[in-house]
Amino acid sequence: MLIELSLFGFTDKVADAVALLREHEPPEGYYLCFSGGKDSVVIYDLAVRAGVKFDAHHNITTVEPPELLQFIKREYPLVVNEHPSTTMYQLIVKHHMPPLRTARYCCAALKERGGVGRVKITGIRSEESSRRAKRRQVETDRHGSTFVHVIKDWTAADVWQYIRENNLPYCKLYDEGFHRIGCVLCPFQNFAQVQRDLERFPSVVDYYRRACRASFAANKDTIRNWTSGDDMFNWWIQNRRGRFIVDDCNSIPLFSEDDGWIL
Repeated sequence: MLIELSLFGFTDKVADAVALLREHEPPEGYYLCFSGGKDSVVIYDLAVRAGVKFDAHHNITTVEPPELLQFIKREYPLVVNEHPSTTMYQLIVKHHMPPLRTARYCCAALKERGGVGRVKITGIRSEESSRRAKRRQVETDRHGSTFVHVIKDWTAADVWQYIRENNLPYCKLYDEGFHRIGCVLCPFQNFAQVQRDLERFPSVVDYYRRACRASFAANKDTIRNWTSGDDMFNWWIQNRRGRFIVDDCNSIPLFSEDDGWIL
């Protein structure tokens, strides 16, 4: 809940978030990382509530759900859409394969860019992963960027409570059962989520398939794991954890989680 009672008294998570933003506001204003998901909707509203100066940016990955892009354009017209210098299509050709959990080259190129050296507001939360739980609420990276994880200690229930109590707009994909909204066919998705994306976003699926065909055509002299671009795409869809298969044509090592390859 947004207001909790502990041994130390009442904690108001909204008031604490507002105070945190005011405390660390830089003279030039914040760089607010906006994805269009439920968490970024909340941090945007918290920044407005705090009265701090900020500019919001959405890093386009070229493989977002079309509904997400439409939502941002309609409800958050002031958000700056940052177009990448490369696309997922080009990355798949460059790296000879689609991204895997064990080779997640896409985030650095498409999502984790912009605002270098600035103070950034993010919507990451400890509940999302053990790695995020270990991060400090305010931290600085080696490039000189400072991150204010303003809702780090919020739960998903807190986020939805804030959205509903403040009547904030949100992407309607959540109403279809999506718990998180990001890149279509993200390598971190499980089998059920992959099947859902295959049915729900045919245009993006076709984009990936064409990228695999282009990757195979450009690198077929060095690719030994697949017989065609479609073979590459089908393998990627069926093997979400980055394992390579031993079959009649190839002798390819099978990595296990014990090898440390699985993130």
